[in-house]
Amino acid sequence: MMVFWRRVTFTVVTILLLLWLGLVVWVVRQNFPAKAAALATPTASPSSGTPGWAPLFNIPGIEFLVYSVEPRDTYSSIAKKFKLSEETVRSLNQANDGSTTPKNASLLIPSQDGIFYIVGPGQGLSDIARAYNIPLKSILEANHLSGDADVKLGQALDLPGAVYLSQSDVHWVALKALEDEKGFLKPTSGRFADGFGPRINPISGKKEFHPGLDLAPGWRARVVAAQSGEVVFAGIRAGYGRLIILDHGNGLTTRYGHLDQILVKLHQTVLKGDLIGRVGMTGMATGPHLHFEVRLNNEPQNPLLYLTQ
Repeated sequence: MMVFWRRVTFTVVTILLLLWLGLVVWVVRQNFPAKAAALATPTASPSSGTPGWAPLFNIPGIEFLVYSVEPRDTYSSIAKKFKLSEETVRSLNQANDGSTTPKNASLLIPSQDGIFYIVGPGQGLSDIARAYNIPLKSILEANHLSGDADVKLGQALDLPGAVYLSQSDVHWVALKALEDEKGFLKPTSGRFADGFGPRINPISGKKEFHPGLDLAPGWRARVVAAQSGEVVFAGIRAGYGRLIILDHGNGLTTRYGHLDQILVKLHQTVLKGDLIGRVGMTGMATGPHLHFEVRLNNEPQNPLLYLTQ
């Protein structure tokens, strides 16, 4: 009998205690709404509906805040303040030059970690997917896009599964080179006769690495400068035959080989689209074609990453 009454007493006391706690919470909410909201809102990370956060770029599930940079701020300290990785903050603000202190008065802060990219002129979704080595489908799904027609200049994209690219990364350089004012023109007309990468040499029959593209527009077709630059070589070189090398700055050069005629001189400045030579078959060539290379710090790059047409 005593056990029964003890259980009843415990239940009644528990109920009264819960009612009292409920009354206290109600009073606090009625008289101190700001404090109640602070107690109810986690401070570890921003959440939907928090003042200052907004879905600026319509990326599902991610909101953004415009943060005013303080005098002693660094990218590292800002990232820690919002419990994000430094790569997240840098990628969203295109600050991948290695500098420690923000140069802008304000930065965009996302509500969660990730790698982001701001779309530039002349860049398509497939270009961005190729540079970051992720499936195009992943970008479309993460950003609720159906194709390039949905993308606007300056739009931020969430790149799921992507790895942070520094400014010196060849994939970043190639991607930025696609911008309208910096993109490379196709140096001549005609079909692509051979691609970049491993191949069987048509003359020796041996497997080798082909460091450029071969374009076959026909004998003495026009060859133009893919980008503005300075002529740093104009002459004959083993294998290439008659060759032109243009220096475009920032470690980027282009090579135009097997020419029938060279129409520029050493140290001459040429503009994008200027006529510089004629297609031929000098050097090691089985037929008339242009051998076109893009090099970054003298390392061959895939020209298709640079061409805008």
